[in-house]
Amino acid sequence: MNHPILYQWEQQLGEMLPLFNSWQRANVALFSYGIVLSHSCQQAAVARAVASGEQVESAARRWRRFLDNDDIGLEDFFQQWSGSVVQALGLSRVTLLVDETKFGQRLGVMMVGLAWEGRCLPLAWRVYRLAEYPTEGQVQVIEQLLRQVQQGLPPQTTVLVLADRGIGTSPELCRGVASMGWHYLFRVTCQTKIVIDSGDYTIAAQVQPGAVWGAEGKIFKQRGRLPAYARALWEVGYEQAWALVTNDPCVTGYEYALRNWQEQSFRDLKSGGWHWGESHIQQPAHMARLLILLSVAYAWMIAVGSQAVALGKSQPLVREKTGKVRRHWSLFKEGVRFFIEVIHRHTYWLDWLFMPDPRVT
Repeated sequence: MNHPILYQWEQQLGEMLPLFNSWQRANVALFSYGIVLSHSCQQAAVARAVASGEQVESAARRWRRFLDNDDIGLEDFFQQWSGSVVQALGLSRVTLLVDETKFGQRLGVMMVGLAWEGRCLPLAWRVYRLAEYPTEGQVQVIEQLLRQVQQGLPPQTTVLVLADRGIGTSPELCRGVASMGWHYLFRVTCQTKIVIDSGDYTIAAQVQPGAVWGAEGKIFKQRGRLPAYARALWEVGYEQAWALVTNDPCVTGYEYALRNWQEQSFRDLKSGGWHWGESHIQQPAHMARLLILLSVAYAWMIAVGSQAVALGKSQPLVREKTGKVRRHWSLFKEGVRFFIEVIHRHTYWLDWLFMPDPRVT
């Protein structure tokens, strides 16, 4: 364990997350550090990575006590964490991604994250048993998470919320996002129609491959007739069109492509990074607190990766046949490599800073 780096990281977390007392802050710092070193969220692996002046079993007990600690206020964490991330990014316009991921037949997680540089930084979540979905229903769960994030955002932040059709085909959620003063861009089912002066139009049916279409009218004919804008896009090579609805006339629909970044981040968390998918946790509250550690470690490594790029220490870009350039590795993977090979090895501290990659758009 590199104690100077751990000390700096604990101090940084103290500035970002004042809700934590000294014991909680020390454990978030220690275990998020251990997750990076072990490339795992498994109790034994993390305990082995962080145990230095204590027995491995003692470190494991500390891990279990943290996950079992009901005094950690998740709502306060979501608010402070969201604010610290957006402030570090220096953004006045943010895109929030909403999606659900599952763990077999045990647990489900509804997550709100922030899209940035090809990935999604987790900001707030709700964990529940799949056999006992929250009684307030999906829309209320999502609205609560969005409002907790909103409380942490700087005033006047402009927000666009993206969701797939399993979530976005909902007039209630459209109303909820609009009531917060935010914009939405939701994918809806292929049967969804928009009503305009000349008649009813099935949004997805208005385009062929390679075409785009848009209209202003009222959506959800049977469930509210909301004033909105429809967008239909069918990229060549895709199996079907995107049928989209939004309350922002300036949104083209192409912004919806950012929703894939959340899928990429779930993959990082589950298999390509912290191996979250291998967790055997059964209790929703324990999983929610584990996500504090995973999310803090994840955002930390993306910030480190962005600085590795700025320092010229990243993998060279890859040029595709189309002429487009892309990163060889994601900023997350760049961050983990740079952390292990440089920061941890040489006690080289980097501030909590996210730096956009000027090489790609």
